[in-house]
Amino acid sequence: MESQHEHLRPLFADVEGSLVANGSLREPLIRLHDALHAHFDLEDEVLFPALRGLSPGSHGALEVLCDEHRAFLADLRGLADARRGSVEPGFRRLREALGEHERREEGLLQSILQVDVRSH
Repeated sequence: MESQHEHLRPLFADVEGSLVANGSLREPLIRLHDALHAHFDLEDEVLFPALRGLSPGSHGALEVLCDEHRAFLADLRGLADARRGSVEPGFRRLREALGEHERREEGLLQSILQVDVRSH
């Protein structure tokens, strides 16, 4: 999961570069949206169901993460259609929230896998 998150970083940098250069934001935001959508689908449809099987007690935490995925995608769609002046603060908040989300996701994964490894 961590390597997946690392592969998304250049797309965030593209949006930030467009913000700094006062360039077009729609295309970099759409590329980021599409990449995140694919990433979230992988987590929601493959990884999280497997984690639920390993740790049924994690169901609630995983549901929260799935809900956040949907909210992040909606926020990105909104930013792609927003007026330029509102994009930068919205993008900064989204990036911060995604960073926190990733930390919780990776921590949950580590805790589930450590418990599963120790139980064998």
